[in-house]
Amino acid sequence: MDYLGEVGIGSQEYAEYAKNFDGSLGWVSAGAGRFDLTGKPLAEALYTQVAFGLKPIAIGVVPVGLGREHSPSAWKMTNAVESWSWDGQEGERTQVEVYARAARVKLLLNGREIGSARVGRDARVTFTAVYRPGSLTAVAYDADGVEIARTSLATAGKETRLHAVPEAERIALGDGLAYVRFMYADAAGTVKPLLRGDVHIEVENGEILGFGSACPYYERSYRSDTADTYYGEAMAIIRPCETGILSVKASSPYGEATARIEVR
Repeated sequence: MDYLGEVGIGSQEYAEYAKNFDGSLGWVSAGAGRFDLTGKPLAEALYTQVAFGLKPIAIGVVPVGLGREHSPSAWKMTNAVESWSWDGQEGERTQVEVYARAARVKLLLNGREIGSARVGRDARVTFTAVYRPGSLTAVAYDADGVEIARTSLATAGKETRLHAVPEAERIALGDGLAYVRFMYADAAGTVKPLLRGDVHIEVENGEILGFGSACPYYERSYRSDTADTYYGEAMAIIRPCETGILSVKASSPYGEATARIEVR
C-alpha cells in the first residue's frame, strides 16, 4: 500500500495534479504500492491477483487527457486504472493493459476486435486503443482456442452525482472509525476519473481525523473539512463522539450527498 514519506519514489503523476516532479514541497507519499492511500486497489493490485490465480482476467487503462507525465521509477509497474470513462477524450489514443494467465487474449471495443496477442509468462499484454465511449472487453483463451475468461469496463453515464459511501454501516464506539469515500460518478456508481472539484463536509456526532485524496502530491492539510478529489475520489476518516447516528453531509460542484453510520 502507498505510504507517507519517501516521496515520489514510485510516482507516475501528471501536470493536472502536480506542479512539479522534483519531490519538493507538496509531495507527501511514495506513490508506490498496489493500493493507494485510501485503500483503493490499483491496476497493479489487479495484476497481482491474476498472477497468483486469484482472478482470471483484468483490464487496466492508462489515463487519458491529464497532460505532461512524470517518468515512473522502478518501483512503479504501471499507472493504469480500472476505468473506461474518459469524458471529452473521444478519439485520443491510450494504452490498455490486459492481465491474464492464458495463451492468448483478445480486446474488443463495443463488440469489434481491436487487437489480439499471445500472453507471455508475465501474464500481461498491452494494446493501443482509441478512446470511444461504450464497453471495453477482454477475452482470454487457452492453447486450444477455448474461451476461459472475459471481463469488461463500461463507460459511465452522462449524469454526474456526488456519492458518499461508508465502508461500514455500523461501527463500535471507542474502537471504531468511520471511513467514507466520496466519488463523482453516474447514477449507478461508475466513477468518472477526469472529474475534479472540492468536496466540503459537515459532521454531526463525530470528529474529522483525516480528509483528503490519494494523490501523492497534496498541498492541503488532511485535517481540513474540505478536500480536492483525485481521479474523481476523496476519503474522510471520522471518529464518532457517542452512540447514535454519525452523519456526514457533503457538498460539491456536482451536488450533495449524505452518509449515515450507526454507532453502537
